[in-house]
Amino acid sequence: MHLVRALVIAIVLVLGGCSYSYDILATMIDGRLTFIVDPNSRSKPSSCLTTIVVAAQDREHPVEAEPGDNVGLVDAGIVWWNSVGYECETRFPVTYGVPLAGGPITPEEVEREVAAKQLTPGVVYEVVASAGIGHGGGRFRLTAAGEVENLPRRDPANVR
Repeated sequence: MHLVRALVIAIVLVLGGCSYSYDILATMIDGRLTFIVDPNSRSKPSSCLTTIVVAAQDREHPVEAEPGDNVGLVDAGIVWWNSVGYECETRFPVTYGVPLAGGPITPEEVEREVAAKQLTPGVVYEVVASAGIGHGGGRFRLTAAGEVENLPRRDPANVR
């Protein structure tokens, strides 16, 4: 779990040069997990998404890496990592597992890709996304009934 938090902190630090942040909520739209910008967020993304990452904060339910996945990231709790170049097209809402649309990414980014994994009810997940010069994040879990429960977002500086 500490490795997952360290990865999420690293993602936020990589995006640290961004000038604004926004909150992301998880919801169900047409029976599919979908990420939206919190309507109460002070900032809204002004451009398309270049990266989205979903990480499990609970490593008691590990998932298996698939061909093409970065095994180290999957072992660390990443259940979806998708990136495109700056010639991006996808804007919110984003459906879990649907690849972002846009131009090619660098070879280094391809090595970080993780195909979307099946999510486990009760496990807390963190979502982080970057859009232009901004980034967003949120935390959620699925219920046994297939509903989504959004959780308070943690400040990465306070994660232990």
